[in-house]
Amino acid sequence: MTDLVFKGRNDQVLTNSLLVAEKFGKEHKHVLDAIRELIQGCAETSADPMFVETIYVNEQNRQEYPMFVMNRDGFTLWRWVLLGRSPLNSSWTISQPSTQWNDH
Repeated sequence: MTDLVFKGRNDQVLTNSLLVAEKFGKEHKHVLDAIRELIQGCAETSADPMFVETIYVNEQNRQEYPMFVMNRDGFTLWRWVLLGRSPLNSSWTISQPSTQWNDH
């Protein structure tokens, strides 16, 4: 399995929705839906910089499909939703960076 994180510009630690779906055993379309809901729900609190929509090319059929690249804050927000918590209804903050993010 591919690592969950990679480095982007300026050594920013990132991941993407395909890696997240694979790592957590989720269907990619469900990860995309959850991220879109987070972006819509957080539009006034600037969630958009946490997620950037892009495309990838499927290796089998060579078709383009959507995916999101996300930073540590975006991943943390997505994990809250996965755990059944509602960060959109509270004043959540990220106080401790995840160890996995700091190892890269």
